[in-house]
Amino acid sequence: MFFHIYKYRLKGLVRNWQGLFWTLAFPMILGTLFFVTFGNFMNREEKLQAIPVAAVMENQNSYFKELLDELSKPGADQIMNIQYTNEDAAGKLLSDGDVDGVFYVSDTVQLMVKKTGINQSILSSLLDSYLQAENMIKKAIKLNPASAEIIMKNLNEDVTVNKEITLSSGNQDAMMQYFYALLAMACLYGCFLGLYNAGYIQANLTTLAARKMTSPVHRMTMIMGEFAAAVSVQFCSLLILMGYLRFILGVDFGNKIPAILLLAFVGTLLGVSMGFFAGCIGRTSLSVKTGIMIALNMFLCFFSGLFINTIKNDVEQVCPIINRINPAVVLSDAFYALDIYDTYDRYFKNIIILLIFTAIFCIGGFLLARRKKYASL
Repeated sequence: MFFHIYKYRLKGLVRNWQGLFWTLAFPMILGTLFFVTFGNFMNREEKLQAIPVAAVMENQNSYFKELLDELSKPGADQIMNIQYTNEDAAGKLLSDGDVDGVFYVSDTVQLMVKKTGINQSILSSLLDSYLQAENMIKKAIKLNPASAEIIMKNLNEDVTVNKEITLSSGNQDAMMQYFYALLAMACLYGCFLGLYNAGYIQANLTTLAARKMTSPVHRMTMIMGEFAAAVSVQFCSLLILMGYLRFILGVDFGNKIPAILLLAFVGTLLGVSMGFFAGCIGRTSLSVKTGIMIALNMFLCFFSGLFINTIKNDVEQVCPIINRINPAVVLSDAFYALDIYDTYDRYFKNIIILLIFTAIFCIGGFLLARRKKYASL
């Protein structure tokens, strides 16, 4: 009897266009809008532009000139684009905004800028470092003239003081938070299928439920069969959505496919059970409960970063407990942790929280459904 109920409820859910719109069509439309809006900002590599600089060599400072020439060599490490010119031409270049700074090299080296900014700060830091090194050399030579050759040899060597490391192999694009929140919303939208299931076993809400209540089938068998059908439809909808985002729009969620599928399945259980629990509360019509669930889900997803990608972090700083009890935030954080971190600690912590929510909704919904009795059908 379980499989009989499962089969026919599955057919009914597939033919329910309103349910399919919320569980499949709406997330796909929203994902497309996200991609159109943020696509140009995603996975974009920022290239450091060479800083335009002029230099006026009043005195032949071979060491500083060598430094400028080295930093101006074309390539990936080029920091500046140097122009050697006279004082008048350099002043005109600076006033016209053609260069961000002018180095005046005489007995000492001076920097002239017209405004403050990132490029000007880089040039100032560069000059400060050079002057400090020059002063250190002069003091060392004064104390020990024989050390001059050793000092100059060490300064001419390429010394690597920083090593570039990758903190994460995942997609660290800030715009990805919108898609994590979108997947969380899609999981929770399984609540509409659970809501319809709850309505179809309450004789006071639908005529179909009134006929079902007269059948000899045990109510728990009926609930389990319809719950399994709703989970199947919702999980398939979620797989279609993720396939669309990954292979059509090119949104990269990482390569941990089994863990992603497990999270999607747990999210499906959570969404359907939440809708079933809500549907079993009170005697309000399905249309009213649907409206309430839409508003509730939008409220929960708002704090997961669906509309403002930084709001989850803002809430974490002010009141972190809110993020722990918001299933949309927990879901989006699980997708985030799975994509960013190489370990699974944070991921499984979120999975456990989601399973606790699911157990509460399932037990609560089953208890409410079993307690409903009718004077007449």
